[in-house]
Amino acid sequence: MPEKPSLLTKIYAVMCGEISADTLEAYRRASLSVFELLDQLEQERLTGRADGETPWTLVPSQQAVGACTWNAFVLQTLGNAFLDADYQTHPSTVGFVPPITADQVMRFYEPVEPWLRRARQARVNPAFVLDVAIPAPLPAWSEVEPCPNTHLKGMIHAMRAIRDHAQAAMAFLETSAPTGPEQERQLAMIRQHFAAATTQARYADDMHGINPSQDVHERVEEHVKAAIEQFYLVGQLVALPERATQVPTVLPVTVSPPPCALPNQMGFDPWALTDPLSREKFKRDTEAREAIRLLWLHDPAPEKTLAIQAELEAAYTRGDISFAKKPNGKRMGHFFCTPWAPIYLVHRPVTLGGVALVPLQTFVFDVSIEGMNRGVPFRRQLKVANFVPTSELEYGDPNEEPDH
Repeated sequence: MPEKPSLLTKIYAVMCGEISADTLEAYRRASLSVFELLDQLEQERLTGRADGETPWTLVPSQQAVGACTWNAFVLQTLGNAFLDADYQTHPSTVGFVPPITADQVMRFYEPVEPWLRRARQARVNPAFVLDVAIPAPLPAWSEVEPCPNTHLKGMIHAMRAIRDHAQAAMAFLETSAPTGPEQERQLAMIRQHFAAATTQARYADDMHGINPSQDVHERVEEHVKAAIEQFYLVGQLVALPERATQVPTVLPVTVSPPPCALPNQMGFDPWALTDPLSREKFKRDTEAREAIRLLWLHDPAPEKTLAIQAELEAAYTRGDISFAKKPNGKRMGHFFCTPWAPIYLVHRPVTLGGVALVPLQTFVFDVSIEGMNRGVPFRRQLKVANFVPTSELEYGDPNEEPDH
């Protein structure tokens, strides 16, 4: 953990275009509970092997503990490794990271607590039932090609640590004696995924060397990412081996929205994007009514906006997403800015609005005219983030620069 950055470090970081890692460091400080839970799981598996337990004999809540703990561990390990790699490579700006690194690390850190919470709930409740799809894919890698050298270093370090614990998980599986052809098929499939992962990892290690060229860097990156993704899958399948022969190919879900009324057409609902449980409140707000009117007035392609909203509603109906809840079970509510869209939780891998989403991510449909009179483009996007309660309320002024 870095010490408090000096004034000189802050000035140099700003000159380098880096941003504070304070929030990321807060997530890193939560690492201890993740690794403690993994140690407990691995000790229980060692004891269970001696008592004749197998992944198939565990009750569903125990299986859920294994899967959720594994996912929290992998994601925390990746986030920590990326931060360490950046600090080691750029010691003069410790405590600060490039925006692309901050984005990638947050993608890893944000789902950790939801996975950890479910692991602990499953540990104390024998009747616990997972409410998200397993196996879950990793959050998306940063959209930058090729990835920065620090990212590759972080990935390789994380891959090695994840590989070691995946081997420990496989040791628990390999002592099992499958009962029947279906369990034999499941075991064979998990072995196949593990073999693919270890092969990719070994290949990446051997190819990387000491100072790889740019071409080698890009090829190593492909193998490292593939290995990590495979190890992530393997750990989940060891915990829930029955899923091994049911692993789907994750494809984007495309929805052809039904014809719907556009602005200035009969039947158009200007509140279609607003959280259903908050619409009546906002309809009574004069300023909110004006903000919604301006939103649709400035939308250059309302048919595109409504098509994405139709995708969200279809995904909600299928159970791919739901309204996000706080840890106390109460609804998280709506985004703070016009059109005050509901905050959603992802349950199954799905692509909406062109964005690939994975379980336990939270997101909103962010539509905004903020800053349009200052040259800021109209915004229509799915915003994935770790949302926190706020008393703020904004009405999307086209004359003001956006602050979110």
